[in-house]
Formats: sequence, C-alpha cells, structure tokens
Amino acid sequence: MNHKMIKFVTGMNTDVMKLKEIRDEKGTLSGVLIPADDIRELKESLKTGSKFFDYFDSLQSDRENEKRNLDQLMPNGLTVAGTNEKTAELTEKIHRKAFSMGVPMFYRDERAKAPKEFIRANPDGSEDLVSYDLATRSYSVLKSLLPAGKGYWSKLSIAK
Repeated sequence: MNHKMIKFVTGMNTDVMKLKEIRDEKGTLSGVLIPADDIRELKESLKTGSKFFDYFDSLQSDRENEKRNLDQLMPNGLTVAGTNEKTAELTEKIHRKAFSMGVPMFYRDERAKAPKEFIRANPDGSEDLVSYDLATRSYSVLKSLLPAGKGYWSKLSIAK
C-alpha cells in the first residue's frame, strides 16, 4: 500500500491538518487517515447534527475519556498508563527469564477457541496451539502456529 502525505487547509482558518491518503497498488484512493489530534478541528468544520459531526464528536469524546482513564492515579501511586507500562516490563522480564532457561510460556488469545486451548510461546520464538489435560496435567500440541522467530514473543527468544 502506498501512503502519501497531503495537506488540507480548512476554509475557516489557516491551520493545516496532516491527512494521509491510502491508495491501492493501482493508485486508486481507498481511504484517508486522519490524525486523532486533528479530529476536533475537522469536527468544527462540519454541520452540527450531521452524521459525520456526531461520529467525530463520539470519537473525540472516546479519546478524551481514554486519556482521562489512562491518567487516573492507581493506589500504587502510578497512573493507569504507568501501571500498564510497568506490567508490560515485568511480563517481558518473566518471559525473557523463562526462555533463557528453555521454558515455554503459555497465554490465550483469539486463536485459542476451547477453554482448554492455549498458545505456547516457545523459547525459539515459535508458537503452538496446545490443549491442556487437567487429569494428566499435560499439554498436547494441536498444531504449529508460527515457525521459530515469528511468534509474538520472538523478540525475547533465545534463538536470535
């Protein structure tokens, strides 16, 4: 896909919005990317009550709520965003340590459909879909999902 920066100047003022055209291989326009910071300005140029105005008003409101929620202080003294960042760092540290010892890590995402299915992130950066048998306390591989170095956690793999 070819991305080209263009400038859009509203008729009301001289502020410039940075839009990004999204074109297919043939050069046909297939969409326009609007930076979130420009939504307020774009909304102000629309007719109040129009479907586009209401849509952009909703987007702007959602974004402000998300920011407010992320900036909210947690009991640990950090913001929600800061807590998320610390949690991500700790999760990476745990995965890195496990992989360095040759131990796979397990998680669930949309690829694990049944309650007993998990994604096994292997130390070599590969991923398998596995099923856990509670009675035998063992995993069985249902299928290989991604080869070595291609899994979500591959940036932490020991096979670099």
